[in-house]
Amino acid sequence: MADFRLELDAPNNIVLVMVTEDDGSEHDYQFDFDQTTGRWEFAERDLLERDFGDDWVEEFEVAVDKMIKGAVEG
Repeated sequence: MADFRLELDAPNNIVLVMVTEDDGSEHDYQFDFDQTTGRWEFAERDLLERDFGDDWVEEFEVAVDKMIKGAVEG
């Protein structure tokens, strides 16, 4: 199963994502979030769901929500 790593560029309201697949290939993504509401949208969600499944994407989204919530509340 692929792994993901998240980084937050809070001053610029950007989430950076690195996905590493089992074969070692890596894919980088980034997307914005709203600092006041915490809302975000990840356009490549359907690709990740197709490649890694619903459970993987749900875990990814929970991690992103948690990280953004910490930035918005902090």
